[in-house]
Amino acid sequence: MDLEETGLGWNRLGAQAPSAMVGRSAMGLALRLGLIHALVDAACAATLYAEVALNRLPYETLIVLVLLYNSLAFGSQWLVGILADLRGAYRSTAVVGTLLIAAAAVTEPLNPWTGAALAGIGNACFHVGAGAAVLRQSYGRAAESGVFVGPGALGLVTGLWLGLNSALWRLPLVALLVCSSLWLPRLMPSFAAPAGQRPRASASWLALPVALLLCSVALRAAIGGLLSGSWRTPAFAVFALAAAALTGKCIGGLSSDRLGWRSSSTLALLLAAPLVGAGLQRFDAALTGMLVLQFTMPVTLAAVYLALPRWPGLAFGLPCLALLLGALPGLTGLLDPVAFKPLAAPLVIFSALLLFVGLGKHLDTAKNMGPTGLVRRLTAGAP
Repeated sequence: MDLEETGLGWNRLGAQAPSAMVGRSAMGLALRLGLIHALVDAACAATLYAEVALNRLPYETLIVLVLLYNSLAFGSQWLVGILADLRGAYRSTAVVGTLLIAAAAVTEPLNPWTGAALAGIGNACFHVGAGAAVLRQSYGRAAESGVFVGPGALGLVTGLWLGLNSALWRLPLVALLVCSSLWLPRLMPSFAAPAGQRPRASASWLALPVALLLCSVALRAAIGGLLSGSWRTPAFAVFALAAAALTGKCIGGLSSDRLGWRSSSTLALLLAAPLVGAGLQRFDAALTGMLVLQFTMPVTLAAVYLALPRWPGLAFGLPCLALLLGALPGLTGLLDPVAFKPLAAPLVIFSALLLFVGLGKHLDTAKNMGPTGLVRRLTAGAP
């Protein structure tokens, strides 16, 4: 099997692909897609929370509407990822996602259910298409994933504020989404799937590490959701927590690539453990805890991709499914923050243990993988 047959678009550069060039191009791609990511999440949140401002649906119905959106946006990414992987259609998947979200913003005033469904499916398509492209272009580094996913937090709270407080957001956001859909084909590289060959699944011995990583993600999602949910007002607190999440993801990816995924991620969670319990009552602890808690997200994305290098769409979608499952208790109100407080620190420590075991020596490769190692792994026929 030669490099062209892997479908990675490396054009026979071979195992000597220059890592400095790759790093610059991958980070540039991640930065640009991160900006569109913020726009996408802002449009989705504004579309959804405009219904709250309109006050035409009962509160219970609004909860179901939010659950519908989140289930589609996060719960369907693994399926969208598989479909995109089979055809290498990451660019077109991202474009379709932005257009569906633009359609959702236009449709929502007429039918909120259709608007929520279009926004959820569009969100899933954009995240998978753009996220898979970043994973493939970064050659197993975590930094680029952090830069891509981080701006989504600020986009989310900005859209939430717009939906609740302004009626003038639709036309500008729809126009920006349409412009983004025209820009994406020029911005994103093409990763065509090889003719007559489909990506193969990971070896069975990687199934347990991936499962442990996903369980760690679900626990962190439950903890982070309760942490932010305790500070829904005033507005500055919500924006500050979003900025902390953005900063944590960006710094976490960059520092983990330099210091090693396993040691830096485990240490970050152990430092977060005493902060999350206090953060349910003290805002300074919540802010610091949110920042440190987010250090590990880009590492998890990159690690799952290293376990499934031929399935980058699925590798991006699986942690998002774990995020949804972890956040459901908070979204549905089944988990009481007061009752949860004594369990917060032990659960963070347990999450650190899951991450430490999941990031075994075969996945803790951030410092020495690079283009050369990942090319060797793929061209040698590894799963």
